[in-house]
This record gives sequence, structure tokens and C-alpha cells, in this order.
Amino acid sequence: METSTDLIRENHNLLKDCISYELLQKNKPIFHAYRNFCRTIGQDVMNYPDFEFWYYRFYHGEHNFDYDRSADPEPKTLMDMPVKLMHKIGEYLDPVERTYFRSMNHAIKNVADSLPPNFEKIDIQVSNTSMDWKLNNHSFWCSKKGSGCTIFKNSSKVKESKECHLKTSFEYLAPVLKKANLSVNHFSLTLFDEVIDRDDLLPVSLNAKSAFIYAQTTIKLVEFLTAITPGHLESICIDGLHLKEGETYGLIFETDQFKQAKSVEFKSSFNVADLVHFSHLKSFKCFLTSENTFEDVPRMRDIISTFETLESCEMRYNGVSDDSPTREFAGALGAEIPIGPLREGEYLTITHRYQIPESNERLEFKIKEEGEYSCLVNIVKIR
Repeated sequence: METSTDLIRENHNLLKDCISYELLQKNKPIFHAYRNFCRTIGQDVMNYPDFEFWYYRFYHGEHNFDYDRSADPEPKTLMDMPVKLMHKIGEYLDPVERTYFRSMNHAIKNVADSLPPNFEKIDIQVSNTSMDWKLNNHSFWCSKKGSGCTIFKNSSKVKESKECHLKTSFEYLAPVLKKANLSVNHFSLTLFDEVIDRDDLLPVSLNAKSAFIYAQTTIKLVEFLTAITPGHLESICIDGLHLKEGETYGLIFETDQFKQAKSVEFKSSFNVADLVHFSHLKSFKCFLTSENTFEDVPRMRDIISTFETLESCEMRYNGVSDDSPTREFAGALGAEIPIGPLREGEYLTITHRYQIPESNERLEFKIKEEGEYSCLVNIVKIR
């Protein structure tokens, strides 16, 4: 078989016979035909422009194998394309496709870099055994395999590497995350294991409108939070934190990213005293814990009533007594509590309005029971 292939490679007419054969395979796109031709005869036998020339010549019924191409005009290459047209092509590519486009040569790189890399979403998850990331609708996954790794794109295996899964993933992400003017509407980072540093993943500042960060320590969380441009970042969601004894949220509160945000969600518990740091926010969500509901709930109300820019907030409250958490919370506010049984499947909901002293504004509390031990408290500032 190898001998016959070598014979074909050395005979131009036999090569053209093979092209003609590919043409006879109905409903096969030309590039698929070219790839099959290369797999069969050899990768370096004929370049694509030459294959395309003979393919379409045979397609139009011109079967003269001895046609002299020396008089034909010089074929155009990608570099002969006007810069304006390159810009137009770049505009139609999504940011991921544009990253591959810029890798073709230096001139195209300059064109691609002149177009702002704006992503709708970037989602990255990191663990000891794998790393996966989504760039808009493109999904990638790098899984540890022995001392190396296997890389997948959109569920299809791309290649295997002898490098560790983290180093290989960083090499794939670098062309995107190293761009100085990178912008994204939503950035999500989940660190199941704290095995990477900020400079590995985000060597330059990231312009994100909203961010979700899951980390197990405030130090690691702040390390990545501060990689996002403050002021540009409007919304922050934080998850995964379990504060150790003596540890506080102070490191987060001190960041410019938190101070300049408009909306914040903490999927972890706060004491009432922590709420004073939320005065600049338009909205926030958090879990509220209390050792003394009848002292802490009025204190929470008084703190929130001073927030000038607040529009709404949501708190999940866990009760500390055997009483219904909804009744306990509402009672501490001085709200009127309904008497009587609830219908089957119905949860108790209490609405309470509080007039802010020396103001025309009010706080409307909607307290809804969510099971036996917690309730959801929605607060809206009415102006």
C-alpha cells in the first residue's frame, strides 16, 4: 500500500485522478474532500489552493490534465486582502474565533487586536483534577490523566498533553485573558481547590460588569476580586466562604471593587453589625444570623433605614428559638401577626411597613416562611 501511495505522489496525473475521484463522492464539501485526499495520499502532497483549482476545473467539465497554469494570474493570498475587508471579517467573528484569527500572522494580529474583545460571559472552574472554562458558547475541559492531561472542546477530544492540566489550560486561555482591553458582561470563577494564583489566570486587569467568585478563604477571594477593574464592576456575588474563628469579611469590605459596586450578594452568614458596610449599595442579598432576634432585628431595620441609595435588599434569616422564624422576625419588628391556621401547602407571609423617622420614605418588609427553620425577608425602600 505504501509503495502504491509513493507512486501516486510522484505522478501528477495520478494525483489529478484522485482529485477527480473525490469529486465523484456526492454531497461532500470540498474541504472534507481535501482532508480525505491528504489522509489517503499524504499531508504534504498538494496545498489546498492547488487542490481547489483542479477540483473546480473538473467540476466544470474541464478534464485536460496537461493544462498549463504558467499563464494564469498569481493566485491571491490572505495577505492580498484589503485591511478594510479584514476588519469586516473580524467584526463578524466572535471573540473566541477572533483569537484564532489573530494567530495567523502579524498583520492579521494587528487587525484582530484593534477590535475590542467583548465577551458575554466567561466561566472558569478549577480543581486538583480538572479545569473547565466557557467563553460565550464555546466549552473547554482539561482533565488530569496520569502526569499529563486530556483536552476537550465542546465535548470532543482535541488532544492529549504531557503537561499538567493547569499549565495546559493556562496556555489555551492566555491569548484571551492576557488582552489588556478584555471586557465581559459576566465573569464567573469557581475555585474548588486553591491551586492557582491570580497571575497564572488573570495577569492583567479584567473589565467585568458582574462577577461571581467561589473561594474557601477571604485571602484567595480578595486576590482574584482585586484583579477586576473597580468602578467597571457593578455587581458581585460571593460564595463558598466559611470563616474561621477570628476571621472577618474586613478584607473584602476594604477593596475598591466592593466599595464601588452597586449590588452585592453573599451566600454566607452575616452579623447585623456587618450591614453598616452596605450603605453605598443599591441592592444586596445575604444570610443573617442573630443570637438575640428582639435586639438585632430592630437594629438591622435602623441601620438599613439610613442607606440613602438603597432600593431593595433580601435576607435569609434563620431562627434561634423553637418559634416560627417568620413570627419571630415579624414580632421583633412590631408587625401585626395573623392568627389562625394556614391552608394545606400554604406558607405564612407577613407584610410590614416602617415609616423612617423625619422622612417621607418607608421600608416595606415582606417576610415569607421557607420551611421550619428559616424565612426570606424582602425589603423595599418606598420613596
